[in-house]
Amino acid sequence: MREINKKNLQYALVTLIFTIVTNQIVYQGAHYLSLALMRPWDITLPVDYTFPFVPWTLVIYLGSYAIWSVSYIVIALQDDRSQSELFFSALLLSKLFCFAVFLLVPTTSGIRPEITGTSFFEKMAKVLYSVDFPVDPTNYFPSMHCLASWMCFIAVRGKKQFPLWWQALSFVLAIAVFVSTITTRQHVILDVFGGIVFGELSYAMAISYEIIPRTYTKISSWIMGKLFAWKTIEG
Repeated sequence: MREINKKNLQYALVTLIFTIVTNQIVYQGAHYLSLALMRPWDITLPVDYTFPFVPWTLVIYLGSYAIWSVSYIVIALQDDRSQSELFFSALLLSKLFCFAVFLLVPTTSGIRPEITGTSFFEKMAKVLYSVDFPVDPTNYFPSMHCLASWMCFIAVRGKKQFPLWWQALSFVLAIAVFVSTITTRQHVILDVFGGIVFGELSYAMAISYEIIPRTYTKISSWIMGKLFAWKTIEG
């Protein structure tokens, strides 16, 4: 990992903010645009109703934001910046894919339960449902929660610069997030597999087509230049 000096910390934090902002633009923007174009398709399968509603797993579901943030910063601080830019270019590409699917093939589900309990986690679930598109929920397939979590694992999978315990932890956390999207009834099983497939496809494309990471590097260089007067991003 790079020495955490001022310049590297600037890069990591700006990369984190840029990633979060683009995520929200895709998620929020596609929802309202898709509703204007066509009604979403319900992709709930019979098997989805067999999974239990487990309110306490909201801790994992909401905690995924912290998981991603730490992972993004660690990846941004790699010694070889070209590898981190490869990852973030693939992540951005995956969001563009998600935006296209959300817009052209909007999906929904009626899997959310009617919550009658009054426990702390059940109240949390009510709050989550009330703020996450309570009317006409969309953007189910693919799950961006699953996609981001799996890509954090892809970024370290088989990489010698990351210790085995970190690779194993990334895998376990990704699986935990998968489960939480189902047990909180925020997603259905197809969304989970969609997140994995989109993550693998985006990363493979970023590796195969040099123009993808190169374009991302130009974008990040421009942002850092505007914010901190960087001339170039050091590799």
